[in-house]
Amino acid sequence: MVTQLGKSDAPIEGRLRLIGAVISAVFAIFVLRLYQLQIVEWETLHTRSEQNSVRTVRLAAPRGDILDREGRVLATTRPAYELQVIPNGLQEPKTTFAALAQLLETDSALLEERVGVRRGAARFQPVSLVDDLDFDHLAKLETHRYALPGVVTDVQPRRHYVEGAMAAPRMGLIGEIPEAQLEKRSREGYRSGDTIGQAGLEALLESHLRGRSGGRNVVVDVAGREVEVLDEVAALPGGKVVLALDLDLQQEAEAAFLDVPDGEPPKMGAAVAMDVRTGDVLVMVSRPSYDPNAFAGGIDSETWNALTTDEWEPLQNRAIQNHYPPGSIHKPILAAALLADGIVTPATRVYCPGYFRHGRRTYRCWKRGGHGSVDLHEAIKQSCDVYFYTNGVKLGIDRIAHYARSFGLGHRTGIRLANEAPGLIPSTEWKKRRFGVVWYPGETVSASIGQGFNLYTPLQLAVAYAALANGGKVLQPRLLLRLEARDGTVLEKFPSVVR
Repeated sequence: MVTQLGKSDAPIEGRLRLIGAVISAVFAIFVLRLYQLQIVEWETLHTRSEQNSVRTVRLAAPRGDILDREGRVLATTRPAYELQVIPNGLQEPKTTFAALAQLLETDSALLEERVGVRRGAARFQPVSLVDDLDFDHLAKLETHRYALPGVVTDVQPRRHYVEGAMAAPRMGLIGEIPEAQLEKRSREGYRSGDTIGQAGLEALLESHLRGRSGGRNVVVDVAGREVEVLDEVAALPGGKVVLALDLDLQQEAEAAFLDVPDGEPPKMGAAVAMDVRTGDVLVMVSRPSYDPNAFAGGIDSETWNALTTDEWEPLQNRAIQNHYPPGSIHKPILAAALLADGIVTPATRVYCPGYFRHGRRTYRCWKRGGHGSVDLHEAIKQSCDVYFYTNGVKLGIDRIAHYARSFGLGHRTGIRLANEAPGLIPSTEWKKRRFGVVWYPGETVSASIGQGFNLYTPLQLAVAYAALANGGKVLQPRLLLRLEARDGTVLEKFPSVVR
């Protein structure tokens, strides 16, 4: 038995010797490498460590493109060249700032003030002096940069709205993320200084458009120049958005607001055009407007103050945020209500002498001499007030309100934009609740032609008229056709919605 045990131990001892030899060899390699670094290459590495350092550079992700229904670019990303200085790398700050001021044609004191005094880790962080250099200044700086230690240029993606102010209220705007939002969204990877959608589609589709930031570890020399890239994680661009907007129609509508006689100011107001079959919002104009490119790199205080103090409120989207008395635009809606309740037929005629008496009051038609005897078609064509005064009183305010609501008026349309106004449809119950008084019959006369308390947004009226044209379908306005990946793969489609 002893002999058998001895024989079985021999292979185990051999394996232990082999493992010990491997461990000894690995340990020997570590010792040799340590000797090489500490003794043989010490002087070279010591010099390099004093002259070079590793800097982590965050690579911002380009935002995704926004396209019209035909694939034409409305918003994209362009390169913006940024001038930065590394405070720790400035060997002769006064001389450097003086040289930069001369190259940029500015005041050196302003540049020094922007950098200020940086201590601790902040000395090694880049400070932006100019975030969007023009090509002339960029060329001058690149020519002299090797004589300016601590000065670097970098390229960053910047939002670019190809058509400027056109369709700005729909597109929205981006801006630097404020502290309040940063606290809420820090877990989503946002950092101080990042841009984020602040209004319109830019805010609504932020998660799809933003992309994913990358990073790069680079070795830089004592002058702040990159020596080598150690590793890099590429930024991933955001996805694409295809809108229902038609660029050709939008341009024509915008041009109509600018078509004014010489010396007169541009027109103000809103315009909406919808495809009555699908609810696609082909056109949405709001004037006056603003250029969203002013916000892309951080808006200056002078421009911001001009926009926010302008009495015409250019930052508002008049198509959905402002509501107005509809006036005669309301008459076809009332005509549909009169037909539906059997108050009139298309052949019903009313004589218009130019006025309508109700109680002790006389209500004038817009045409002083009157329209004579008119049927429903002629009343709409001639916009005869007396025809609708006469029959609106028969219908009554509460039935008028009922049909107005059924056309999508007086409440939000469901369009995917923030701050949509609900509008207002008066009724006997509404007036009692709002003012604590009864509804007077004479008020129905005014309401019959869209006057009085009636308030609708231009978009609500577009929805109502689409229903008149398509046989009665009240459609939810469609802004978006689909979301795509950067390579064009369709991620999500948005169907038409009948309300």
